Amino acid sequence: MGKLREPKVPLFDLSLAPAARRQVAATLASGWLTTGPQAALFEKAVSHLLEVRYAAAVNSATTGLYLILKALGAGPGREVITTPFTFVATVEAILMTGALPVFADIDPHTLTIDVEEVARKLSNQTSAILPVDMAGYPADYDRLNTVAAARKLPVVSDAAHAIAAQYRGKSIAQLADAAVYSFYSTKNLTCGEGGMVLSRHKVLVDKVRQLSSHGLSTDTYQRRRTGRRQYDAVDMGFKGNMSDIHAAVGLGQLTTFERDQARRATIAERYLKNLAGLADFLELPVIESHCRHGWHLFIIKLHLSKLRITRDQFIRKMALNGIECGVHYRPIFELTWYHQALGLKQQHYPNTTYAGRRVVSLPLFPTLRLRDVDYVCDKLSAVVTRHAR
Repeated sequence: MGKLREPKVPLFDLSLAPAARRQVAATLASGWLTTGPQAALFEKAVSHLLEVRYAAAVNSATTGLYLILKALGAGPGREVITTPFTFVATVEAILMTGALPVFADIDPHTLTIDVEEVARKLSNQTSAILPVDMAGYPADYDRLNTVAAARKLPVVSDAAHAIAAQYRGKSIAQLADAAVYSFYSTKNLTCGEGGMVLSRHKVLVDKVRQLSSHGLSTDTYQRRRTGRRQYDAVDMGFKGNMSDIHAAVGLGQLTTFERDQARRATIAERYLKNLAGLADFLELPVIESHCRHGWHLFIIKLHLSKLRITRDQFIRKMALNGIECGVHYRPIFELTWYHQALGLKQQHYPNTTYAGRRVVSLPLFPTLRLRDVDYVCDKLSAVVTRHAR
C-alpha cells in the first residue's frame, strides 16, 4: 500500500468571519462571559433566521435534545422512537432521560427515518418521535406529523445538520414541536461549541431554559441585572447554558451565513454534475422538489456489488491521492457499548446495515475551491473505474 500524506483536500476546513473575531473581542472586553446579552441576541437572530418565535441557547445539541425530551416527559418506563443511523449523541440524549430508545430503520435513499417503520414501532410507552435530518436533508415531516398527531405524540427533530434545510418552504423548527440545532465547529453555522432548541411552543422553550440553568428560578445575569439575589430551585436541572463568548462567535458567523450556504450549494451542484456519469458505481444524494438540502455533508453511497473494493478501501485509496473522506455514520448497533447495552441485532435494520457499509462523505466547506472539487471527482472516477467488477 502507498504511504498516506497530508490531505491536499481536507474533509473540512474552518474559516471564521472577521465579525466573529470582533464580537468575541467585544465580549471579552465587556467583563461578562457567561450567559447574558450576547446569548439573548444570538437566540433572537436564529429565531428570526428560522422564523420561529421561541429559542433557548444551550452548550451543545446533545444537551438540547436531552433537555427538550425531559421537558416533554421522557423518562423511565417511556420510549422514544429514533433512527439507528445517526451520531451517538441522539441516543445518548434519550438514555440520559432514563427512557428507552426504540429504533426504526431508514429510507435507503434519503438516509432519514422510515415513517412506516416508525408507525410499526409505536406503543403505549412511546413519549416522542425523534427523526434526524441526515446531512442536512429533511425527514418526511408531512407523514411523520400525521403519524404523531394520530397518537398525540410530539415530534422532536435532531436538526443538528439542518439549519439551512427547508421542507415545503419551511424551516425544520417550523415543522416539528421542537427542533435542536448544533453549532459545533464543523457545522454550517458555528459557535465552536453550542446548540439551540427552537419551538413554536413557549412553555417548552421556557422549560428548557430553566432546566439548562440547574432548574433555578433565575439565572446569574437576571439576578445581576435586577439586583435580586434570591433564587429557588424549582426543578432538578442541568448545567446546559451557552456562554456569551460562544454566542459572540455565532453572531459573527451569521454575517456570512447566507454567503457560505450559497457556496455550499454551488459546491454540491458541481459534485452532482461531475459525478452524474458514475451511476453504475455510486448513488448521489436525493433531492426531492419539495425539499431544500442544507448541505452540511455531501454523502455518496457506493454500489459495492459493482466494485472489487470495500468502502474502507475506497477511502484509503482516495487518501493516497491526498483527499480526506469521512463516514457519517457507523450504525448505532455496530458500536460496542450500544450493541452490548441495548442488545441490538443488525438484521432488524437492513437498510441501516447496508448504508453503514457504503456511505462516504466527500469534502464540503465554503472555502473549498471548485478546481479541488473537480480534482476529487477525477480521482474518485479513476478509483471506481479501476476497481470495477
